[in-house]
Amino acid sequence: MSKPRLHFDVLNSADGSLKLNIVLENSTDTELKDFVLCFDMPRFIDKQTVFNGHVTSQVGSHIEMAPPVNTAIGKGERWQTTIESQTCGLFNLSERPNHPYLRLGETIVDVNMGTHKMSQPEDLDLRVLTLPAASSGVIPQPQSIEATEGEFRLASQLTFKAELTETSNAIDWLSNQFPEVTFVKTEGDATLSLLKVSAEHIKPEGYELTIGGESIQIKAATSAGFFYGAVTLAQLLVTGQGVVTSATIIDAPQYHHRGQFLDCARSFHGIDTVKSVIDQMAWLKLNTFHWHLTDDEAWRIEIDAFPELTELGAWRGEGELQPSQFGSGSKRYGGFFTKQQIKEVVEYAKAREITVIPEIDIPGHARALIMALPNLLREADDKSEYVSIQQYQDNVLNPGLPGTYQVLETILDEVCELFPSQVIHLGGDEVPKHVWEKSPACIAKAQAMGLDDVRLLEGHLISHLEQYLAQKGRNISVWEEASHGNKITKNATVCAWSNGAEGQKAAQAGYPVIMCPAQATYLDMAWNKDINETGVLWAGAIDLKTAYDFEPGSIENSEQVIGTQALVWTEFVKDRAKLEYLLYPRLFAVAEVAWTASENKSWQRFLPRVAAQLEYLDKRNINYRHMSS
Repeated sequence: MSKPRLHFDVLNSADGSLKLNIVLENSTDTELKDFVLCFDMPRFIDKQTVFNGHVTSQVGSHIEMAPPVNTAIGKGERWQTTIESQTCGLFNLSERPNHPYLRLGETIVDVNMGTHKMSQPEDLDLRVLTLPAASSGVIPQPQSIEATEGEFRLASQLTFKAELTETSNAIDWLSNQFPEVTFVKTEGDATLSLLKVSAEHIKPEGYELTIGGESIQIKAATSAGFFYGAVTLAQLLVTGQGVVTSATIIDAPQYHHRGQFLDCARSFHGIDTVKSVIDQMAWLKLNTFHWHLTDDEAWRIEIDAFPELTELGAWRGEGELQPSQFGSGSKRYGGFFTKQQIKEVVEYAKAREITVIPEIDIPGHARALIMALPNLLREADDKSEYVSIQQYQDNVLNPGLPGTYQVLETILDEVCELFPSQVIHLGGDEVPKHVWEKSPACIAKAQAMGLDDVRLLEGHLISHLEQYLAQKGRNISVWEEASHGNKITKNATVCAWSNGAEGQKAAQAGYPVIMCPAQATYLDMAWNKDINETGVLWAGAIDLKTAYDFEPGSIENSEQVIGTQALVWTEFVKDRAKLEYLLYPRLFAVAEVAWTASENKSWQRFLPRVAAQLEYLDKRNINYRHMSS
């Protein structure tokens, strides 16, 4: 059965000015009338400028429009309307009107995407990066490699000697990488020996790997050190086709925090995908999985005290608590992680020397939470008017309500039971202007506290939760905005995301800083400005060279920088294939930036190693972006 089709034409797309011509074509055999056109597009529509129709509703990216009264579209006919936005232009086709459908009374009719008229940008640069021949090597680049005579060849059996519990993760992981090899533990002479040394002689995550013609030795002071020595050995064996040149490698990371952030709220990525990401983190010596579990669009973590959060807040679509967002469509979409699944992920990561840091994003980005628990989290008399950067007008928790503190403390109690990490991330980003200005509860609380601006209650809320978590022996991490005003203690870690200057401010203020500016580490950014390229462009394009050239420690007060991380926000990343396409090969660059000291980095030496690692990704069936694209 044929479906209606939606066409669009970009009439104007400049910074702060977007004008679209939208055409609904009736490709069916029946007349269309009394319908509402629904689609997702992450731009706030100016209702006053709509031509030949009107916007009936906008919630986040979800837009609903109706034609003038009594409009009927016969077979083969079209309805045309024009919409405008002062948010910003469309950067590429990822952000176009997405997953349209019609609502005709109780009936939902899917609409196919038709043609578009969207021009390539004038400054489009499609330079192709040609990789040199693959070369055996390690990513990230070790601190020191001294080649010696001879070579080691991997046999079908490998004997190993490792008496300490600190070596178990390394041996278990290494044996899993080579299922064709039988690992046999021995008390006598062994092919592979793992020896513990004093921390005085080697850094906590450091190792010394000695490869001879007949035997291999890994020295380390910690479980992490043994593990990273095993990772280096595995990479050399894989990229060398089982043959490794004899060498002594002395290595340790530049930064302690080497992270991967994954947003599972905007789009749901289940436990298999999460484990796959963790596997790749281990391969690249990344040690912190920043797990974004809540946002406006969904709540993904099971909380016993509030079952509504996952029964209602984890789902979107027609008839659900929230409408479609970012093209998730009319059908029920979503999912969540049970407590058992979360424990499984935490243990899976621990076995790979990875710490899982959960993020409960507050007080902004909280629409799913608020919608699920309105009796506790909404103030009926709050008439404040605001629009968030994601076009929500009701997504900020109210710090004047007792229920806000009760709910968050209860949630954090259960979060702490699930996650043993020293750090809990509390978000704190993108709270829009004008929140709480007409909230009687916030006005009264601010007056009682002697605050001259209700906006200062944001700092009070996060500070309160920081103290609450401190009683449980936990510290907090936050996005950069939460550090403004110095309401949190210097035990809090600041993730500087918008630009390097914000990292500089946080470092000067004395905070430990994770440098993750969007312009270099947000891997949901497109590789280039081609309108067909996967990804978004609000922070600019990031190709492999851009990611590799980033220097987290280039700011003043660089001693405050504890590391960096790659991030993928998943507004338009619906499946693992697209996630992998965005991650690779750029994650290789981020891993080297995080581990390898600047003086040991070399773009020219990096590229042959990338070529070898791409061959490894081929064997793992990972959907990386090809250089020739």
